[in-house]
Amino acid sequence: AGDVLVLTKALGTGVISTALKQGKAEAAWIAAATKSMTMLNKLAAEAAAELGDEVHGATDITGFGLVGHAREIALASNVSLRIDSAKIPLLAGAVESVRAGCVPAGLKANREFAECVVEYEDGIPEEMKTILFDPQTAGGLLISVAVGSADALTRALQAAGVPAVEIG
Repeated sequence: AGDVLVLTKALGTGVISTALKQGKAEAAWIAAATKSMTMLNKLAAEAAAELGDEVHGATDITGFGLVGHAREIALASNVSLRIDSAKIPLLAGAVESVRAGCVPAGLKANREFAECVVEYEDGIPEEMKTILFDPQTAGGLLISVAVGSADALTRALQAAGVPAVEIG
């Protein structure tokens, strides 16, 4: 309880991959998604490991999407999570892919399964609500870190070339 949540990659690989399959993806979206999917989590894991006991948990964001994997952390830790959707990085083309109806079946299943534990504040765009459940291929890490070490972790990740941001 009280930890900061750090996310190490932008979301959107699932909807962009679906847009590609449907012939609706732009080259820049494909390039951004490919770059994200081919960036290993090794540097992020090493930076987090350097903090030792200050890191209280971590998971990779893959097929169950951000909410699905965050749900598992919350249940295992007997806490609730507060995520600031405005801070969640999105890949170029993710929102446009959702608007074009490029929503994979896995996203729909994730949303059906896990949305029952989510409370949204007013004003969160429907596209963002959708992307929270997007199954990621080679997604980033969601790291739970002590408040006093969050800035150090984020700086270390960014110095290592990992596009980490505090999201909750």
